[in-house]
Amino acid sequence: MREVCAWLLALVLLTGACSRNERPGAPGRRVARSADGGGQAVLGPLAEPSGEPALGPLAEPRPTLPVISGQALIDRIRQSGKRGVVVTAFASWCDPCREELPLLETAATKIRDRAVPIWLASMDEPDQVPEAKALLDSLHVTLPAFAAEPPLQAFKLAINPRWPGMIPASFLFDSTGKLRYFWAGEVYEKELLPVVRGFLDGKHIDGTSDFGNAPGATQLGHE
Repeated sequence: MREVCAWLLALVLLTGACSRNERPGAPGRRVARSADGGGQAVLGPLAEPSGEPALGPLAEPRPTLPVISGQALIDRIRQSGKRGVVVTAFASWCDPCREELPLLETAATKIRDRAVPIWLASMDEPDQVPEAKALLDSLHVTLPAFAAEPPLQAFKLAINPRWPGMIPASFLFDSTGKLRYFWAGEVYEKELLPVVRGFLDGKHIDGTSDFGNAPGATQLGHE
């Protein structure tokens, strides 16, 4: 059974989702526990991602997670000069995200030479963004990262209007900012790399992998 977490986006998502305050052990529900993490960051003006940052535990901690709207993120993809960009939505309190982030760090090294970076977008509320930054630092994840600008519903609609709101979730955009593929749930290297490579080879890869609705999986709902 694939671990998928969803959250309540400031009461604006009208789909079945969960918050980190889900009651443990509720029948038919998967529980998102709080992620441990400390440290502080001060949100500042939007900064350019550092391109291809150094990997490994000795990398310098990032000073902040720049805040960005969904449309500004799409515009940045168009201006990046990359053949495509994978964007992964995560949150500090999402345990499946904690498991996925180091895997994305490794996967990024295998597609970086073909000009397809992986960027991260924190879906934490503004007062929790320091926890998202601390989580990335604790896991030695050096991928370019942003914090989604509220309201989260507007960010969600700009990224993918058909995104129900579960996290983690990943999106492959081409150089024009067009969404080409959507992974609705935690994605592993064996699932991400074939799609990206097919995209780079000019194959028709447009589609969705909805792990959250896979047989045997459960969805979080409102309390």
